[in-house]
Amino acid sequence: MNRTIILALLTTSFLAGCSMTPDYQRPDVSTPASFSAGAAQATPINADWWTNFNAPALNTLMDQAIAQNNDIRAGVYRVEQARANLKIAGASLLPSIGGSAGTVRTFNNNPDSARSNVSLGADISYELDIFGSNRANVSAARANLAGTQYGQDALNLVVMGDVARGYFTLLNLRERMRIADENLANAREVLRIINARFEAGSASALDLSQQKASVANNEASRASIEEAVSNAENALAVLAGQAPTTLNVSGTSLSGVTIPAIAPGQPSELLQRRPDIRASEADLVAANANIGAARAALYPSVNLGTNWSAAAAGFANPATTAMALAASLAVPIFQGGRLEGGVEQATARQKELAEVYRKTVLVSFQETEDALSAVKASEKRERAFATSLAEARKAYELSRQQFDAGAIDFQTLLDTQNGLLSAQDGYAQTRLERLSAAIDLYKALGGGWNAP
Repeated sequence: MNRTIILALLTTSFLAGCSMTPDYQRPDVSTPASFSAGAAQATPINADWWTNFNAPALNTLMDQAIAQNNDIRAGVYRVEQARANLKIAGASLLPSIGGSAGTVRTFNNNPDSARSNVSLGADISYELDIFGSNRANVSAARANLAGTQYGQDALNLVVMGDVARGYFTLLNLRERMRIADENLANAREVLRIINARFEAGSASALDLSQQKASVANNEASRASIEEAVSNAENALAVLAGQAPTTLNVSGTSLSGVTIPAIAPGQPSELLQRRPDIRASEADLVAANANIGAARAALYPSVNLGTNWSAAAAGFANPATTAMALAASLAVPIFQGGRLEGGVEQATARQKELAEVYRKTVLVSFQETEDALSAVKASEKRERAFATSLAEARKAYELSRQQFDAGAIDFQTLLDTQNGLLSAQDGYAQTRLERLSAAIDLYKALGGGWNAP
């Protein structure tokens, strides 16, 4: 063996097991002591958090989406790709073995003089991972796999939130459709009365035109809601992995849906409860390992190998064998700054992802605070609309009594009924707002996710 190679092997053997990868440190992020809702103990959240709404049809929809949603299924294959990349990276830590075999048959002018030459061979090579380049690549691939898995969990949470919001939106629209139908029926009844009065000469053409315009406006409003219902049904079908118009969803209102109470706990708990934060940190860990691989590329690499071969002149003849041992040393002498640039690039990437991680954490605090604010505000609006609805219902009951007694005309009765329907519509909207706020809070808190 060449003395230079032997000397290099002896020198680098003292460095075996060295790693150029810097020690990983989680970036510091300013974390508030508590959320605006106080430092209450966090509400335990199950992975199937949507069952807390007590909506069986939603549970069925969620099962369909988890099994058939195209985004979720595509994410599963991204995880498989990351797992395959880890397997590829891990192969660099093991020897590579190859084999060969061949036979050649030769003839001359006499066919009886044909001869066969048989050969067999095997090659084994192994790269000494002296400076940890291969180990760093494996660490990066392992972190990438973890990040992809966390990203898949974050995607699942987004899809679950979209399904829940879409389902409640559909129920709200169906309820508003019922209210719009009643409003339209009222407007048409008023038009019938005014038209009869106009023909009798007790109503003006202006009264008739104004009521026709009111009917047209109600018809236009109903058409908009009808379109929204169709769009909501189609969107839910796609979320469930089905073609539009093929999904049947039961339910006509939000009256039977439960709105759960949720305590957020401490802000610091989000670092472990949210999969997107863990995914961002896994990306940072991978970038940290890539620095080690880039640094190791600045140093020599050593490859050991052996070759064995056997050859025989015919299958019945004795074979001759040979074995060779070899070692090679590759030293980067001049690369025009390419390797140094690789280190600088990997370092800058790591710093970039550190800022991305900090931003992800801060956004998680913001989303939680926004959801808590929405929960609080929607509760106040619901109470106000509940009062408005109660008073509108009381006014309608009084107007019916007065109409039956002949104290008011039919127009006044219909006006109070329209007021009741408008209050019902407003209350239905606030119910949807409260449900949407609860969904946002579940998502902001990680939706019951736990790191594997």
